Amino acid sequence: MPNPAKIFISSAYDRDLIPLRSDLKQILEEAGHFPLLFEENFFPWEPNFMRTCLQKVEESNIFILYLNENVGTYWESDKSSPTYLEFRKAIDQKKYIIAFLDAKLKAQYGDIIEADLVERYKAYRERYGKTPDYTIDIVEEVIEQDLSPRQRSNISHIHPFIWAFIYDVRARGIWTEELELARAEAAHKKVKEYLSDRLGEGIKFVPMKDAIYENALAVEEFSQYQQYTSTLLCYLNEGKIMNWSDFLKEGIKPLEGGAIHQRPGTYLAEEAKKFKSCEAMTVYKAFNGNMKLCGSYNVIDPETQYDLTDINSYVVTSYTQNANEIGYSEAKKLLYYTLKIDEYVLCFHYPMGEGWNEQKVEAFKKEIEYAIIDKTLFTDFLADLIGGIQHDC
Repeated sequence: MPNPAKIFISSAYDRDLIPLRSDLKQILEEAGHFPLLFEENFFPWEPNFMRTCLQKVEESNIFILYLNENVGTYWESDKSSPTYLEFRKAIDQKKYIIAFLDAKLKAQYGDIIEADLVERYKAYRERYGKTPDYTIDIVEEVIEQDLSPRQRSNISHIHPFIWAFIYDVRARGIWTEELELARAEAAHKKVKEYLSDRLGEGIKFVPMKDAIYENALAVEEFSQYQQYTSTLLCYLNEGKIMNWSDFLKEGIKPLEGGAIHQRPGTYLAEEAKKFKSCEAMTVYKAFNGNMKLCGSYNVIDPETQYDLTDINSYVVTSYTQNANEIGYSEAKKLLYYTLKIDEYVLCFHYPMGEGWNEQKVEAFKKEIEYAIIDKTLFTDFLADLIGGIQHDC
């Protein structure tokens, strides 16, 4: 099913620009795109209309900006306008931006404003060690102190914020195409050229889309893993875990629930059941013929030890057979997953909810383990960390 590009068209709602916006909308629709214009398809509107506009910018793939002499709505208290806030949102969201600037306005900016504005902006940064809060403050200094009476008169009908807006667009490294309303077709042609160029660049990545997606997920998981390892290491002091309950609470946080699939890892994988996030954990260590409790989290009255001859204990079986075990308690509706590391056995407790019984757990053992070890990056670190600690049970 086609997934049309959403293209946000931003400008002051100026009567000179209305035909341009409308014509571009038709051209984009005919090309299979989905143009976003506030006068056409922003409904339903929120009470705060600006929130709706910014949400539409977030939804878009491409942002087209038209700037002319009309500032449109200007909020004096915020020193901003709706169009400018849309532009800033597009920048923050790293949208692909195509900008057009009225040809006459562009010439006036270059001839009258630009040099002094750039110089004063640079001087402000050097003096205060930061950028100005509002570029319009610097623009007003330029108009009042640097321009001749004739120059001020020539641009007196243009709101100073327009010059600030142009500066901020340029400062972001965005090229501004010239816009002449009498030659609107040329502007439309230029938009098509930009979109064609974007398509050409994008096509290069189509064969790599799966790898790009997987790499993005890997970066996200690595960031989570980095935070996870740093947090757990904070609970160690001279090779010993100082607070087992808090340590294990952090240890199971990434162990979220999910789907259990039949034929997991194949093209025929099909969701069969679900399991919930790990909610509790115990750790045992072999000592003097027993598996003794080292620590626990969220377990009421955990067993303090198991005899190594207790064949009914999943902990014991995991240790003696040197294997991971999956067990189930009908009474507690809990699934137990054990992991052996050296002299230790870690036991993870997963609530299973309705629809599970011992027979089903037995039938889905392979699939359950496949689903649980999806978080092996975290459980492996947790197991290795516990396996290397100093602890006398």
